[in-house]
Amino acid sequence: FFTMRTAILLISLAFLLQSAHAFLPCLPSPIPPLVSRSQTLSPSSAPFPRYTSPRFRPLSLSLSMSTKAKEATKELNKENEKSRLAYLEEQLLSDLKNAAERFENPVFTTALIAGDDVILHGINKAGLFDKIKVVFIDTYHLFPETLEFLETVEKHYGFKALRYAPKDCASPEEFEEKYGDDLFLEDVEEYDRLAKVEPLLRGLKENKTKLWVNGRRRDHGFERAALEVWEDEKMNPLAYWTFEDCWKYIRAEGVPYHPLHDDGYPSLGDMHSTLRVDKDKWFQYGMERAGRFQNMQNADGSPKTECGIHTVPKTDGSGSGD
Repeated sequence: FFTMRTAILLISLAFLLQSAHAFLPCLPSPIPPLVSRSQTLSPSSAPFPRYTSPRFRPLSLSLSMSTKAKEATKELNKENEKSRLAYLEEQLLSDLKNAAERFENPVFTTALIAGDDVILHGINKAGLFDKIKVVFIDTYHLFPETLEFLETVEKHYGFKALRYAPKDCASPEEFEEKYGDDLFLEDVEEYDRLAKVEPLLRGLKENKTKLWVNGRRRDHGFERAALEVWEDEKMNPLAYWTFEDCWKYIRAEGVPYHPLHDDGYPSLGDMHSTLRVDKDKWFQYGMERAGRFQNMQNADGSPKTECGIHTVPKTDGSGSGD
């Protein structure tokens, strides 16, 4: 009797569940099909229906910040910027002082671009123009504004740069007469050697320098991405600065800068190979020098990215091999 009664209850319960599943298909089947041991239960053949997530809807952040809160964020950003520039300046002045105190006859070579202007300002602020000599290489192919700006900063800071030009050529006209006006196209390596490398090495040697200070930075491009401040006989005081840092510092400190920056040139070199760059792209990685060495190739056919002075192999410990 007990067994018969139990069987009737179970049959009734199964009937009710089956009826409910007919009206509500989302419910799992009360009696799953049997699966033999030889079969694989794939997701598509699973006895229970697969869960389907609702259509993804991206959420938008809307905190409804008050005007006062927005102004507060601006002020906080200004404070962070001011703090960063103060730290960078402190590091710059400290490194320049170490260069003057620990090395014999340090020399700073300047092309008068934005980063170089920052270094000149730092040398002046640290009172080191009597200990760090400034060398300027005139390739005889520079913008006229560059030579004019050199005189401007000399008067502004009260120093005199040591000027070096191609050997045995007293003027651009003499250089052209001797080597032609297309040497930079016919033989770029020879042009670099005559107009840049030889004058630089001569300047370093004549001043008996043991440390060459220059304005290279990590954000110039992948060739310089691993630069350190102290690099044997070279010292890169702006290695960890960015191009944007340089300009923020120039604005904050009122640093004199090359007038052609306002004409769209982020970097300045020879007239024949320097172009303007869209100012919206200036602060992108490597874009400061995007307008340099235009339409120029190395001897192996690769695009030119260096003028040659930073690729000269070392010769000895005198510091003049760079």
